[in-house]
Amino acid sequence: MIYNIAICDDSVEYGEIVTEFVQRAALGISISCNLFTFNSGKDLVQACERNNLDIIFLDMEMPEQNGIETGLLIREISSEIVIFYITSHKEYAYESYKVKARDYLLKPVTVSALEKVMLEYIENKNKEKKEEVMLLDVKDINGVLHRIPLNEITHIIRKKEDRKLHIYRLRKEEIILVQTLDSIEKKLMYSSMFARAGKSCLVNLDNVRTINKNVIHFSNDIQEEASRRCLSELLNRFKIRKLAVKM
Repeated sequence: MIYNIAICDDSVEYGEIVTEFVQRAALGISISCNLFTFNSGKDLVQACERNNLDIIFLDMEMPEQNGIETGLLIREISSEIVIFYITSHKEYAYESYKVKARDYLLKPVTVSALEKVMLEYIENKNKEKKEEVMLLDVKDINGVLHRIPLNEITHIIRKKEDRKLHIYRLRKEEIILVQTLDSIEKKLMYSSMFARAGKSCLVNLDNVRTINKNVIHFSNDIQEEASRRCLSELLNRFKIRKLAVKM
């Protein structure tokens, strides 16, 4: 994943220093990022309207529009952007809570301090994604919302006869959707338990008991066929998943 990171400081020189330090910190924790540097709160707010920023390192003391005013305007645009304030004075920490800033860093900023807060952000982000993916939220053909625990799903298949998506659960329940398999697969991209068994089928490897030739046997005694094109990869994924679960 590539993170979009903005640095805003009214001092051109210090903004360039922080930008260089953020770049070094990103290399230190092995992440890819796009860096944007701004010298006024107004320019930063305009950039937030145009771009999807992930992290902002924002100077607290700036003329015309200070860090708090800038942060409040950013919050009107997005509640998701993570803001770290940079300041020379500890007393500004209380004011940063108005903006729901993640933290504040005292000047002079160090590479190690940036590495620490960026790594915490990434770890929290990954944790949130894992928690979100434990449930699959879908609406059935009648518009009813279902929150399905992933460990209850055996497989998801698009049937030729009705061209709709069918989600099957361990209790042999069936939920029918008007969605594409690709859209569901994107929601599950952070979960390693699902694998393709064919162009129109996803299976939950944790609920597969055995795969015999091209027949998948689920733990609730339901069966489904895997396509020849996907069989080799499916078998490899199944073996790896079983070993990972045992460990």
